[in-house]
Amino acid sequence: MMMHDNLDPRDGLEPTPRTPKESPMADQELAPTGRISEAVHAWLDGEPVNQAALNAAPREVAFWQKVEAETSSRRRMVTPAHVPAQILGQLPDKR
Repeated sequence: MMMHDNLDPRDGLEPTPRTPKESPMADQELAPTGRISEAVHAWLDGEPVNQAALNAAPREVAFWQKVEAETSSRRRMVTPAHVPAQILGQLPDKR
């Protein structure tokens, strides 16, 4: 008969209950911090919106303007012409 060692470090230990404060961040759901106004939704959809309604949500408008600026600049990015040749040059030949 062959004996096997039990290598489980948790064996024989009592589990300690965690309080919500101690639980890892991945285990917790985060509630939304706020609701985006209908005016901002309409503005994002390209619909005409009253400027006063947009002025009531300056943080959301600034955020989405920043997102648009960043995505526009990333759409214009292109890989330099020499990079694909360098990548292909590093691949091994399959002969």
